[in-house]
Amino acid sequence: MVSVRSFIHAEVSRGAFPAPSGAEAYSEYAIASAEDLIPEMESAARQTLDHPLTFEMLGKGLEGWAMGELASFRRRCGDNLIACLESFLDVEPPGPSHIWVGCPYVSRRSTPTGPVVGVLPLWLQELLSRSRDDLKLQVYKSPLDIHSRIREEYAKSLQTHLDCKFCVAVHVKKGFAYCAELEKRLEQARNKVSLPFYFSRYHELRFASRRYGDSSSHLSLAYPSPRNQ
Repeated sequence: MVSVRSFIHAEVSRGAFPAPSGAEAYSEYAIASAEDLIPEMESAARQTLDHPLTFEMLGKGLEGWAMGELASFRRRCGDNLIACLESFLDVEPPGPSHIWVGCPYVSRRSTPTGPVVGVLPLWLQELLSRSRDDLKLQVYKSPLDIHSRIREEYAKSLQTHLDCKFCVAVHVKKGFAYCAELEKRLEQARNKVSLPFYFSRYHELRFASRRYGDSSSHLSLAYPSPRNQ
């Protein structure tokens, strides 16, 4: 068992297995959870983010507490993505979206001679707001892969506004760098979420119990099961 476990660890670490698709991602998470393979659980949990979290996808392999932890992990990833998108809705410098202030279709002044009030162009405002709101409403029903789609959606939104010389000029000068920064920050926001410490710690103790022959009662006294929390 130890040699098999070591083999799986090594193969996953070097990327020998192809990325799972659909229900396979959840099946791999269920297997890793059942076998107390902590790094593989983390890896599989991240793979599930590219797919909806539905009962059809879950199948029957996950225990109730493992399903709950996966849902919590997904929710926290969604919250991070929402916060990232909201930061791009902020037009105040030094935020990245301040470069778009000045679109004549939405620009206005606080007084006739005052400075331009910071407002995002409508096409960009709608893109970022829609992406944020979709995450709030469909964090479980839709993949959390906005970082891999945002550049294409940006291009489609900009296509509706090509008659604006200001926005076209900003795009030509800084648009590609802006998209790259948005992609990078969204990916970082998703990736910095990890499985709860107590969840991993529970599995470490559970594996130690099996290895050294401790009774399950000793484990429950040392660290409570997630089922009971």
